[in-house]
Amino acid sequence: MNPALLLAVPAALIAGGRDGLWLGLLFVVAPLFASLAAPEPAAGGTQTFPPAVLLLVVGPIAWANLSLAGDVATWMGGPRWLGVIPAVLAAAGLALWPRASRRWLWLVPIGLVALLLPAAAMIRASGSNPLAIWTEVASQPAFRFSPQSPWVTEGRPVGPRRGLVALAFDEEHRLTPLDPGPFRVEVNDSGRIQVQEWMLTPGQSVTLRPGDRLQLDGPRRLKFEADRRVPGAPASGIAWADSSFAPRPLRLLSILGLGLTLLGGAVALVGPGTVARPGRAGVALGGAVLLALLAWAECWAIYAVRWAPELYLGGVAGPALLELPRLVLRGSPWGPLLAGAGLVGLLALFLGASHALRERLAGAGGLWAGVLAVTAFLALLPLEPWALMLSALGLGASCLAPLIVLGAPPARPHAATWALGVGVVLFLGVTAAGRLWPPAGLATQALVAYPALVAAPAAAAVLRVAGRPARA
Repeated sequence: MNPALLLAVPAALIAGGRDGLWLGLLFVVAPLFASLAAPEPAAGGTQTFPPAVLLLVVGPIAWANLSLAGDVATWMGGPRWLGVIPAVLAAAGLALWPRASRRWLWLVPIGLVALLLPAAAMIRASGSNPLAIWTEVASQPAFRFSPQSPWVTEGRPVGPRRGLVALAFDEEHRLTPLDPGPFRVEVNDSGRIQVQEWMLTPGQSVTLRPGDRLQLDGPRRLKFEADRRVPGAPASGIAWADSSFAPRPLRLLSILGLGLTLLGGAVALVGPGTVARPGRAGVALGGAVLLALLAWAECWAIYAVRWAPELYLGGVAGPALLELPRLVLRGSPWGPLLAGAGLVGLLALFLGASHALRERLAGAGGLWAGVLAVTAFLALLPLEPWALMLSALGLGASCLAPLIVLGAPPARPHAATWALGVGVVLFLGVTAAGRLWPPAGLATQALVAYPALVAAPAAAAVLRVAGRPARA
């Protein structure tokens, strides 16, 4: 229940429409699958792994959550350290608390209540249930700026996110930059692309034509025109609700890669023998909590698309979703308080996740203090939390999950070492190749996005082949 993974679910639903439902489904299924699929430890003891491999999996997850804390602080107008340092201190305090091992589970219901409270308030304030709002969204001919939108009345920062470096405009639109600096626009002049640059003083306006693209070099405050289409939003409500935004082969490969990454990563985090296998009541309770969080994510996404389509600007970002209660309850004093409740909920879930990660490293020499120190420093760099989370889970699925599910052959101890090495090298190699040589084909795009598609089967094959007993 890492906050970086949790916020990725409504962000995927907003950005991908029905394709985002796969992430929501796997968010529920993966932990339950891992708790049931991981074998019990052998009589000789718990299976252990090299500390370096565990750090490669646990470290990026802590990094992703702390990076999310830094993004939240930036979204609120402060420096990144203002979000990172308090989160690190809270996690360190929980680690030093003597009763943490018995009380940390209470953080889950606290976080759940704090997240569900704003969702319930938005449902009550809107006067409609989520299904009715979904029907309303699906019938919208276009997503437009409301005259009461903060992006229209006061202006908000817009910057590049998730690889998006330009805003494309489908109709004439008057923009007003509120920050000084160059204003670059890609203009389509009879098929020829030209980049025009203006030096505008704050408050000056410029009119963009259909087909123009505003380059996003960095966060910049902009005021948009009311009743105009939101750049980056789907063409219509039905296009968001019932259409897929990716070609079918790429979509199928992406679903397979996402499933392997999340399921294998969950198995790697649970591990064999880290805790006693939960009984039926424990599985049912865990499933109920996960379903409640999935319902929260779906409700959050539907209300965001209906009441705050401006979140599409520059790409959907997790920290921006926390402001949704203020956007839905505009003018109400409860809006900021409910947004604060969402922050408390995410902090509680982060502390619970940090304790679980610390327990995962308990057999690796107690390296949690070092992990917090290093990831706190790295979190000061603005990196995408979801990308870090995918890398951590994909690496766990590539090298640890095959050993946990298939088991290391006792007669061939070097087989496990070979499998670990192949999984790590292939995963990092495919990731590096994708960064150096951007893929062109659909299949290679999916393999670069989810390197576990290559690394996990290879590691499992090496484990099987190297683990065969020698012939007499």
